[in-house]
Amino acid sequence: MTLCKDKRGFDKLLHFIVGLVIALIVGVIFAHIPPHMPWWTLTVALAAVAVVGFIKEIHDSRMTGNHFCLWDWLWTMSGALAICWLPWLAAYLLAIDG
Repeated sequence: MTLCKDKRGFDKLLHFIVGLVIALIVGVIFAHIPPHMPWWTLTVALAAVAVVGFIKEIHDSRMTGNHFCLWDWLWTMSGALAICWLPWLAAYLLAIDG
């Protein structure tokens, strides 16, 4: 396995956006499941992005001429971290609303 040196590039923006979208969709859906616990919502959203991103990188590493890129996974996670406050807020507001 070779170490990925591709820290920047257009594909990193795509990884960021995909991580953001996955965290937003999973988080907001999970936020609406009672008992509306904000920290569990945050954990589930970030875990979903981590798992999907890791599986995608494993898939890439098995393709000819491609490799597992830790930077891709980190950019995917950074997209999730950038938006994770929104599912947390949704669960929090649903929890106080009853």
